[in-house]
Amino acid sequence: MASVIKNIESKAAVLFPRDSAILVAVSGGLDSMVLLHSINFLSKKYNWRIAVAHFNHRLRGAAAMADQCVVTEYANQNELNISIGNWRKDAAPIKKHGIEMAAREERYKFLTTAAKKHRCKYIAIAHHADDQAETFLWRMMRGAGGEGLGGMQALTDYEEKSTIQIARPLISFSKSDLLKYANNYSISFREDSTNSDPKHLRNKIRGKLIPYLKRNFHPEIQHSILQSQDLVATDSDYAKQSAREWLNNQKETNFASLHVAVQRWAIWHQLIELGIEPQFFQIESLRNSPDQLFSLNAIDRIRCDHNGIVQLQPIEPLSFCKKQKVIQIGPQWAKHEFSNILIRCRITSSKPENADGELFDADRVGDNIQLRHWRPGDRFQQIGNQSSSKLQDIMTNAKIGATDKRSRVLACNDLGIPFWVQGLRIGELAKITSSTKIFLSWKWSII
Repeated sequence: MASVIKNIESKAAVLFPRDSAILVAVSGGLDSMVLLHSINFLSKKYNWRIAVAHFNHRLRGAAAMADQCVVTEYANQNELNISIGNWRKDAAPIKKHGIEMAAREERYKFLTTAAKKHRCKYIAIAHHADDQAETFLWRMMRGAGGEGLGGMQALTDYEEKSTIQIARPLISFSKSDLLKYANNYSISFREDSTNSDPKHLRNKIRGKLIPYLKRNFHPEIQHSILQSQDLVATDSDYAKQSAREWLNNQKETNFASLHVAVQRWAIWHQLIELGIEPQFFQIESLRNSPDQLFSLNAIDRIRCDHNGIVQLQPIEPLSFCKKQKVIQIGPQWAKHEFSNILIRCRITSSKPENADGELFDADRVGDNIQLRHWRPGDRFQQIGNQSSSKLQDIMTNAKIGATDKRSRVLACNDLGIPFWVQGLRIGELAKITSSTKIFLSWKWSII
């Protein structure tokens, strides 16, 4: 077992300079208790100042309190400062991200607060090699790219512009290595029953998929995964750095001539700088459709020009057009321009044999027709429907965009009720029936 602590020392000594202040995140389980014991064991040699942080998720009742007691007891026995956090389970982030992700975000917020409180530059996390393999398969199922599949690194910044770093001294050690270490040093730890709950995907990977792969494909599958992770991470990092250099060097090379991987990373960097969380479909849309605007949210649109520069453009608030026009209809063909359309119409006492436009019952329309645009509260009954519906819903179902909705022209009868909406089926209000005596011929075109 001396070799294990020696190997941990070789990793930890690289991650933590002498005289470092280290916050150790400890759940009370095997992995984190081994991490705490080993870092504390080595602290005297390297003059590390150790503090402990435990986050109680309060999801397992008495079992969670027992975890907390194990951590607290070790910290007190070894005279280590300790911070305890309790999750309040805010409903909003749980609904938005799911309980696992919401808990993770709160845990890391607590850890950074504790690190600042204890003036620690490093937060030590007990991720190990088995976690790496699980993470690889978990992220692969979600379509992750090179950086995601590359797995967790031994040392990473907590976030951009942060002075705190996340360290993983056990990242190259297997679960079995840690169990042997714990048995050798008689380290107390707690088993978390939720780690075997099959309703969580990661637990299914750990308890079912990896054992299945070991039995049926490769008994050392985790080693192969770790090798693939290293190769993928290295390739991804090279493309990422190349994109960063391209952005920093005034984009000397034409964007279209860059390797696809570098193009993607160039867009990724710019999205991060704009405060946008990059998504694969988003990056591909920007990359493959230069100068095309894409809606980002209710107030912003985004585009990537031919030079590979990503730009954010605010969406100007849409307003309803109050423009309107009243037209009179007679027996002669008359032309009427309104907005961006030209309307030709006339009335006849006999039904046209070859009507190439739309035909209405003129008596139900009235002598005067009001042309206008969509207004809030407008309702429209399309031919064949039993009742009217909100015009907004009808146009949304027809996949008419927000701007286009406001430009569509409506024709209303004397009472202001729409009988025709540009681009939709005619209204039930003025349809031709067997009792129709006067016909309104209606033709329209885009100007």
